[in-house]
Amino acid sequence: MLDNEKQEQEAYERGYDIEELMLQTQSGKRTFRELEEERDELDEQNQKLYGKKQFWMVLTLVAATIVCVLGVVLWITIRNKNSGGGESGNSSDNPAKSFRVVEKVDEKIAAYNASNSKYKASLTKVMGKEYVAFSYGESGTPEFSLLYRNEYDSKEDAAKGEYSCWMTTSQMIDFQVPYSLADDWNVLTPEPTVMGGTKYVLFVREQPDVPMSVVVLEPGMMNVGREQDVFDAVRNWVGLSIGNHADPTAPDADKTVVLTTGHGMQYTFSASDEVREKIVSLGKNVLQCGQQFSCEITEDGFQLSSPLYAKEGEYYGEITCTILPNQGRLRVTDATVGAYVSFNYNDMDFNGVNTPSSYYIENPVVLGNGNGEKLYLPEYRRVAKHSYLFDKDHYWKDETGFRYYADDNGKIVSRMGIDVSEHDGTIDWKKVKDAGITFAFIRVGYRGPGEGTLETDKTAAANLKGAIENGLDVGVYFCTQAITEAEGIAEAEFCLDFIKGYDVNWPIVFDTEKWDPDNYPKLANGPRGNSISREQRTAVTKAFVNRIKEAGYTPMVYASTNWSIMNVNRDEFADVPFWFASYSDKVTYRYDFQIWQYTSEGKVNGVPKKCDMNILLKPWWTEDAGNGGNADNGGNGGNADDGGNTADGGNAGNGGN
Repeated sequence: MLDNEKQEQEAYERGYDIEELMLQTQSGKRTFRELEEERDELDEQNQKLYGKKQFWMVLTLVAATIVCVLGVVLWITIRNKNSGGGESGNSSDNPAKSFRVVEKVDEKIAAYNASNSKYKASLTKVMGKEYVAFSYGESGTPEFSLLYRNEYDSKEDAAKGEYSCWMTTSQMIDFQVPYSLADDWNVLTPEPTVMGGTKYVLFVREQPDVPMSVVVLEPGMMNVGREQDVFDAVRNWVGLSIGNHADPTAPDADKTVVLTTGHGMQYTFSASDEVREKIVSLGKNVLQCGQQFSCEITEDGFQLSSPLYAKEGEYYGEITCTILPNQGRLRVTDATVGAYVSFNYNDMDFNGVNTPSSYYIENPVVLGNGNGEKLYLPEYRRVAKHSYLFDKDHYWKDETGFRYYADDNGKIVSRMGIDVSEHDGTIDWKKVKDAGITFAFIRVGYRGPGEGTLETDKTAAANLKGAIENGLDVGVYFCTQAITEAEGIAEAEFCLDFIKGYDVNWPIVFDTEKWDPDNYPKLANGPRGNSISREQRTAVTKAFVNRIKEAGYTPMVYASTNWSIMNVNRDEFADVPFWFASYSDKVTYRYDFQIWQYTSEGKVNGVPKKCDMNILLKPWWTEDAGNGGNADNGGNGGNADDGGNTADGGNAGNGGN
């Protein structure tokens, strides 16, 4: 028995003694005072015993608690040891409160450094957390470092995508990139790119059917990089939008939409109900770009090209531009927006509403219509493309305005010529020959723009005689206003009849172009040949060409850039030599041609007025066939002049392009 239990038993027994004493007192054996003193003494002893009992109870409870806690800790330690050290990636310093994106980071750093010569990776601490630092440049003095976070408070925090990166140069910049250390480390360390003379670090993300997004950092600049959608940047800067027709009173306004550009251009298209509903719900963001979107990084910036459409099967055009970084943002320059249009867009009876293309036009032909609009059209399928090189080694001009074209060995292979009509006055052909001109095209006639009468050029006979007698190669041309195939054949017959008796050894040319309506105020509807369709004009041209072939001569067609694409279909006579008119120092026309009329302001000794000048770049005949007057040798002809005084049209003006 324990001592305290023994004492309790003794006190209990004494308690019975007290009751016995009280009985003795009642019987007079003892005094009350004696009994009271003895009771107080017993109470004091009981209080001491109760205090000791409480102390031992508390002590026992504390000891039991300590034993339980130690047991739990021991159990956790044993469990963690058996499971391999706890949750994967936990820090040894604080195993329950950290998570690493890359667990064996030292090994991965070593492997990266062994294969990369531009960046060197190392571990570092930022605000108490572990980062991997990629330093670019010489190891002693890196240009900059990129720091990616590896350590997080928990796996849940890392799973939220709260990955961050720092760039350190002279200061430290915090920014977000669409990558983490879990991705390919080569993606995290792009080679710096120089654009516009400035070095940038570009983080580019490309996904199928999604425009490229990019984060732009400029080392040494305090600009915060952020992920940007490249097409959104273009759309915002260029002011691209598409909306329901602005003029509700316009014809079929409830079936059309208007594409608007930042240049102030507007193009009206027919549109499906689906597209119009999307415009109402999405506004300007309805414009999309998809698989045909391309963006190439060059020294000049991002070279972007993208189609514009609201849904597959309804393409409105495309945009090309250059994008340069500017303080961490993207700045758009040199933007060109073009609309897909039909081939007869410039016809006088065209109603101004385009039909969206059902497909993306790859490598479109780009034209301007004189109003600042850019028009995009499909390529010809049968017409060959030219291969001329208009660089300084192959092409040049002298102080007289004459132009020259040489082969790869530097040998001049071109020839200089003129085309003339009664508007050029009386010509001294000997002086023309001595000036270096070797060929000439003589206008023999034209059709009146009103009633359509056939008219003879007043100086045709004299010009033919003078050019031939002075040894020039000579062709002829006719300025058409034919509106039917029969009229086209009649114009060919006119030329054939006129040149009888003349040694015309170069082609007979069909000159097709738009005549300026302002030159014919008496014609309410303008010149008759302007208003026919592209299809009809092509049929008229073929009728003329075929009749010339039948007669044993070489036919040729003359037209400008726009006219030869928008208003006549060269695919229908792709094998016919072509005379191309463009008054410029350079050629942007992609299709093949033999002669280039490059100015109407030329000055040639022997011609009293400014005249059209031409350069023959290559012959249409073979060297073996010689240079005669039949279909095997061909020629060249036509000019922009078309008129003269006519009985049905007033002053003929000058037409051309």
